[in-house]
Amino acid sequence: MGKVIDSLWHKLALLALMIYYSGIFTTIALPMMWLHYRIPAINYYIFSLGILILGGVIFNVILNIYPIKEEELEECVPKYFVIRAFAGKFIAYTILSLAIFVLTDNFILSLYLQVFLLAGGFFRFCILRGYILAKNDYKESGINKGITWQGRVMVFSIPFSLILGYFMLR
Repeated sequence: MGKVIDSLWHKLALLALMIYYSGIFTTIALPMMWLHYRIPAINYYIFSLGILILGGVIFNVILNIYPIKEEELEECVPKYFVIRAFAGKFIAYTILSLAIFVLTDNFILSLYLQVFLLAGGFFRFCILRGYILAKNDYKESGINKGITWQGRVMVFSIPFSLILGYFMLR
């Protein structure tokens, strides 16, 4: 994050965005966990938000360790870096998932960890990409065209997932 963001206030705002998107994703995935486990909602949210933020931190560490110049990051995050980072993370998380599956014999838990770690890194990537585009005063954004399809999916999937979870528990 230090290669892209200089201001402390911007870092705090991006952390708040990460928590916000993680909360939305956690809420959408809540019925899947209710279906397989009887876990209190507060424990689920704390654990899930922690895993998503851990995935974002891992992506951030990879971004800081990878030998990429700050000048390259001023325009956008290079595609070769994104492909290498997410391919490597996918392989590492798959191995971690297989180890968890072998140790616990719990497929849902191993899949849950893999998906949430990857999603946390993806959220971090999207937030940094949006920050870079906003910093460069990108004019071709979808904001001027109304609500994007991703926004519509999130608006409708959160209530749908909660209703689905309610009916699964009945």
